[in-house]
Amino acid sequence: MLALVAAALIAAAVYGASYANKVASIGAGFMARDTCNEVFIAGRDGDAVVESDFKGYDDTLELVSIGVDSDGREVRASIGPFGRSRAVYRDGYGCTLAGSNFSDLPDMPETEAAPWPRATPDEEGFDEEALGAALDQVFESPAPNHRALAIFRGGKLIAERYAPGFDKDTPMLSFSMAKSVTGMMVGAAIEEGLYSLDDRPPIDDWAATDDPRREITWRDLMQMQSGLQFQEEYLTPLADVPVMNILEDSAAGYAIDKPLAYPSGTHWQYSTGTSNILQRALRIALEKNGIDYHRFGRERIFGPLGMASAVFVPDRVGDFIGGSYFYATARDWAKLGQLHLQDGVWDGERILPVGWSDFVSSPASASGKHYGGQLWLNLPRGEEGRKYFPSLPDTAYWFSGWRGQMVAIVPSLDMVIVHLGRTSATGDELEPINAALELIMPTLQDEDPDQT
Repeated sequence: MLALVAAALIAAAVYGASYANKVASIGAGFMARDTCNEVFIAGRDGDAVVESDFKGYDDTLELVSIGVDSDGREVRASIGPFGRSRAVYRDGYGCTLAGSNFSDLPDMPETEAAPWPRATPDEEGFDEEALGAALDQVFESPAPNHRALAIFRGGKLIAERYAPGFDKDTPMLSFSMAKSVTGMMVGAAIEEGLYSLDDRPPIDDWAATDDPRREITWRDLMQMQSGLQFQEEYLTPLADVPVMNILEDSAAGYAIDKPLAYPSGTHWQYSTGTSNILQRALRIALEKNGIDYHRFGRERIFGPLGMASAVFVPDRVGDFIGGSYFYATARDWAKLGQLHLQDGVWDGERILPVGWSDFVSSPASASGKHYGGQLWLNLPRGEEGRKYFPSLPDTAYWFSGWRGQMVAIVPSLDMVIVHLGRTSATGDELEPINAALELIMPTLQDEDPDQT
């Protein structure tokens, strides 16, 4: 009996230590990778990153110790003896958490930067003095944590403003805006003729004739209507998102293994896992056709747009983390929005399929009119007819990222608006953006811009 009790106590201690190490690994891994990316992609000071970027998440993150190795271009983090994590920087790819399945990746070609045409606010229908005053007011308080706000109209940069420590050359993290970039890569592959929206993605794990997941289509994944079970939580220990994005070697593999909770195409559920699956399916489709997956986005989208700052961060097996980790400057983020305004054409070259922008800005059937194809919609919703952004027209749709990242596309006003920052992680994180829009949008005097 005493031996059984001792064995039980040892098992409990081992389980407790294992659980503690997993939880610590999530916190330490999160801070290691994000600090590494901010230092080596964005060029920020490591101490400043630790001081400002992890506030408002969880108090336990204050227990994480961080070490930045500038020469080795890596960051280590841990909570005492638990959660030891190491993020390693690679040119063109940013920082990936190291592990036993750390994949070698091909060299990433450089992209030549292309500047935006400029126009004064007055030339594009704004009251220049009023717009300047509005931007001053937006940035006068550091509390909302605005880092960048840029306004584009008629394909021209009209105005931009940055918080101290950030500027036009600072690449900034997408969080979930990466989902919209993933969607554009899916569209670019469709334009290449590799598949159609109603085809089944090439996921062998779903291929068995008795597996209901085999009915899932690219369209279902694009519209977050796969029906796969997924827990979209970030701050709960060992929830799907942090386990998938930090602990697992393959983010997509974790999501692919989920069972079906609803028949595909019938139920809408926002899922970071779905966007990671899209990246895996895209990789398989491209590589089956002899196309380099890792270079595809840069060669087919980011290069033609002159997005020299664009970096898509991969997981340990080399799949881009399609739901969360893309970096670009505010000006380069705006180019992705402008490409949608131009129905997928840039400098006379078709990059996305004809009508792709209409598809991604049309409501998914089960979404209640607030979601399209890896983008959010500003259509009135619910019995009260509320909109996410009351100051923007119903036609607006946008890339949306946690803590206030936004690329808003406003076809009826020929505008793109980019907001980047770290707004509150609790409560209504759109509130600071709405407050800014309520100041900016009334400065637009001419709602019929000269297109000549």
